[in-house]
Amino acid sequence: MNNIFSLQKILNFFNYVFYFFVLNVVFLFFNIPLLAFIFLIGISKIGTYLPLFLITLIPFGPSITMLLYCTGKLIRNKDLDLIPDIKLGLKLNFKQSLIIWIVELALIFILNINIKFFSNYSIILSGVFLLISLLLLFTSPYIYVLISRFSMNTKDIIKNSFILVFTKPLISIANIFSIVFTLILFEISPGTTFLFMGSVLAFLISYCNKFLLTELENNSKNNN
Repeated sequence: MNNIFSLQKILNFFNYVFYFFVLNVVFLFFNIPLLAFIFLIGISKIGTYLPLFLITLIPFGPSITMLLYCTGKLIRNKDLDLIPDIKLGLKLNFKQSLIIWIVELALIFILNINIKFFSNYSIILSGVFLLISLLLLFTSPYIYVLISRFSMNTKDIIKNSFILVFTKPLISIANIFSIVFTLILFEISPGTTFLFMGSVLAFLISYCNKFLLTELENNSKNNN
């Protein structure tokens, strides 16, 4: 009996590895423009070519939302209907996540200009724009987590994400830590991490938010 359970655990592990790999391949396919920028121009030149870099980031929003949809389902159900779930994750969330992400990229560009400009004239104003940038960073993971799980209008998505930054500080920090941890993994072992990077990031963020999403889902059902 123990051998059967052990074999099942091994099979489940390899299923997860397969899911992570396929999901990451789809994620990388959507982000070919970003990969082209990284390999042809280089990360060190982001500041010089920031507008171009932000344009190459456009597919990132919808593709990471798709990963969050799939990894969230994987955490809940311990399994995926891989290709149908990828298609559904894109179909349900593509338009909304794309629009919000493009607005975010525009804000990043504007904030970057203001921080650089006011750093020469007003440290206070430069600091204000830097704080706004940090707030955007902390709000962003919630936006795409909520899009991946709930059917909500854009105004409510943004409002609730903003509120969660302050009402769920530990989760907010955990979301940022997930991003930093994934980047550290890439720095340590870029070859292996590259094959799973997007999936690992989405899984970590989904895991950090799993109890929050259950709580929000239960509250929504009770209100209805």
